Amino acid sequence: MFDADKVSRLNIPKWEAVFRAEIDPGVVAIIAIHDISRGWGLGGCRMAHYDHESEALTDVLRLSRGMTFKNAIADLPLGGGKSVIIAEPSISGEKRQRVLENFGRFLTWINRDRDIYCSAEDMNTTVADMHVVKRFTKHIHGLDVDPSPFTAWGVFHAIKFTVDYFALDFFNGERSLQGKTVLVQGLGKVGQALLEHLDSAGARILITDVREDVIRRAQATHPGIEYIPPETILDHQVDVFAPCAKGEVVNSRNIDKIKFKILCGAANNQLANSQTGLDMHKRGVVYCPDYVANMGGVCAIQYHEIDQLSHQEALDKIEKTVRKMLGLTYRAAFRNNLAFNEAVDHVVKKLVWGGMETHGEFFNDKLFPLTAHSEPNEA
Repeated sequence: MFDADKVSRLNIPKWEAVFRAEIDPGVVAIIAIHDISRGWGLGGCRMAHYDHESEALTDVLRLSRGMTFKNAIADLPLGGGKSVIIAEPSISGEKRQRVLENFGRFLTWINRDRDIYCSAEDMNTTVADMHVVKRFTKHIHGLDVDPSPFTAWGVFHAIKFTVDYFALDFFNGERSLQGKTVLVQGLGKVGQALLEHLDSAGARILITDVREDVIRRAQATHPGIEYIPPETILDHQVDVFAPCAKGEVVNSRNIDKIKFKILCGAANNQLANSQTGLDMHKRGVVYCPDYVANMGGVCAIQYHEIDQLSHQEALDKIEKTVRKMLGLTYRAAFRNNLAFNEAVDHVVKKLVWGGMETHGEFFNDKLFPLTAHSEPNEA
C-alpha cells in the first residue's frame, strides 16, 4: 500500500517540484514537474532499470524539462512533467499490478492540493497499465489513444521538412525522400510505424535493433530494407539518422565518427548535452530537435482526449505544427547565428518566459551557404 510518509520532496533548483516515493518494497518512483507556467504538467511514466537511483533522477529531470519545451513548441496549453518507476520492465502479474496501483495513489497524493501533473504511457508502460493506474487517480491521459502512430507521423514529417529545407546544400535541390537513405534505430511501435511512412515515400531504409525477431518481422514486411548490426550504426554513410530508442546516441565519444547529414528521430534527449549539439553543428550536421520531431504523441492526447478532434484532424494538425515549429527553429538558427539545439531552446524560452539571444560563434551562411541565402518561405 502507498504510504505518504515514504514520500520526500527533493530540492531541485528551477523545477516546480520533484517527489520521490517507495511505492512498493524495493521499487522507487520519481515524479518531476518542471514548469507549469502554461498549464499543469503533462508527461508520461516510464518503467526502467537503472544501475543507480541518481541515473533515474537525471533521466526524469531531463525528460520533464523536455516536456516543458515540447508542450510549448507544440503550442499546447500545458506545462512539463515526467515520471519514472525504477523497476525491471519485465515485472508482471500481481507485483506489476501492485506497483501500478500504488503509482496511481502517488499521483493522487501529489495533486491533492491542486492539479500540477498528469501522466500517461511511456517507455515500457502501456495503455493497459495506465488503465490500472486510472482506477486510483484521475490524473491520467492517453487512455483513449495510442500516441505511438502519431509520434511516428510527426517524425516522418519532420524528416520530410528537414530534407526539403536543406535540399540545396545536401541533395542538389532534390526535395523529396525518394532515394534518400534513412537509418532507423529501434523498432518499437514508433519505429515500426515510421518504417511504413518512409517506405511509402520511397526512401532507402536501413534498420537496427537488438531483437532478432523484430528485425525478421520488419524485413518480411518491407523486403527492401537492410539490417545493420547495432554496433556499426556510425560506420554507415546515410542521409538521415533516426534514433527511435534510448537517448544520448550522439556524445563526446562518438561525435568524430558520425557520417549522417541530418539527425531526426523519435528518441528523447538524443544529444548527450548541449555541447554535443554545438560540436555537431560545427561539423555541418543538421539537428532536428527531438522534442519538435516527436511532439505528435503528446499532441494526439490533447487533440483527441481534450479537444475531441477526429483522427484525420489530429494528423493534419500535427503535420502543420511540426512544419511550422521546425521552420521557426531553423530560421531562428540562421537569423540569430545559433546552433540548432540552441535555436530551438531559445524559441521555446521566448514562448514560455520571453527573451531571445544571439550567438557569435557560428556562421551558418558558411556552414550551409545555399540554404542560408535561399531559406524556404514556408513555415
